[in-house]
Amino acid sequence: MAFRFTDDFIDRLRDSNDIESVIAGYVDLRRRGKTLTGLCPFHNEKTPSFSVNADLNLYYCFGCKAGGNVVQFVMEMEHLSFQEAVKLLAEKCHMTVPEMQNDPDYDRRRSERERLLSANREAARFYHDMLWKPEGKQVLDYLHGRGLDDGIIRRFGLGA
Repeated sequence: MAFRFTDDFIDRLRDSNDIESVIAGYVDLRRRGKTLTGLCPFHNEKTPSFSVNADLNLYYCFGCKAGGNVVQFVMEMEHLSFQEAVKLLAEKCHMTVPEMQNDPDYDRRRSERERLLSANREAARFYHDMLWKPEGKQVLDYLHGRGLDDGIIRRFGLGA
């Protein structure tokens, strides 16, 4: 059985925790128009590439590509699980954490998602492998014509 917090509770939690205030507790932020910028806490940098959009309640680093909402930020900064981050944020805004709800459909959805991802991986491998066979010569020639060498083609798993 899978247990989880209700979507309504998570939405209220995110709305109750101002992302600007939470992140400002970890990062020195400067206002730049509608967004706030600062040095990314997830990698070393000298020029600010970390931005916070309070209107969208999201953060993003243009350097390391870290991004997400207030729960994800706390998870990363404090090295917490999702449930632990939710409990910490709920304490900060004096919300009562409800019991996690049983979601019998969750296991089915997760299994379905894993099967789809697996099928996509297998299809990508198939098409990538086809490049190196006579049937894939035309596509391989096209990729080489676009300036891609075999190392790049293999590294990114490109295919027909």
